[in-house]
Amino acid sequence: MSLVSKIVFLTALLAAPGASQGRVEGRGDARRFISQKYMFSMAVPAGWGVSTLLATPVFFYAPPSERFVQAAIPQGGAAITTEPHDTVSGQGKSAATPEEWALADARAFGPNSTPIEPFRMPSESRASRAVICSYDEATFSPDQRKQHSVAIFWEFNKKLFAAHLNYNAGEPKGPALEKVFLKTIRSLRPLDKH
Repeated sequence: MSLVSKIVFLTALLAAPGASQGRVEGRGDARRFISQKYMFSMAVPAGWGVSTLLATPVFFYAPPSERFVQAAIPQGGAAITTEPHDTVSGQGKSAATPEEWALADARAFGPNSTPIEPFRMPSESRASRAVICSYDEATFSPDQRKQHSVAIFWEFNKKLFAAHLNYNAGEPKGPALEKVFLKTIRSLRPLDKH
């Protein structure tokens, strides 16, 4: 999990009750995270938890026998963090396009040769210029395990956003977690269209 994603994730898990900036509407598989600040909604993956403490969603999943301890992702688990560019610091702060932000992110956390590819968002999302990249990154945890990160960057309402899926490198459920991630990000809708 990138340093920014860890900070976002910890903030969402540890923020004081009542400090909610987002909300969830609907029930069961029809739940959607609502960001009034950024004027979009996004589907909550079935079986995943969601934090409403930030203005953008943080989703997390752990198998029933596992749990999150601080920012450590349990075996079989994953986290999806979404962040607006206006809250970013570091190398990505000067990025003016999704491509530039993806490149800065990949340079900071992945190998220099990380490929950045176009990512198709549905037209009804009104998102544009989306790109995707993935890499393994060190977590500096006591067991030295790495995490795999898949990151999508896009433009929506003249603002830049990024979403990171993080899970333990070598996770057998990795492909299934990535399918959930892609479906979740493609569920983005303007508030007048959810």
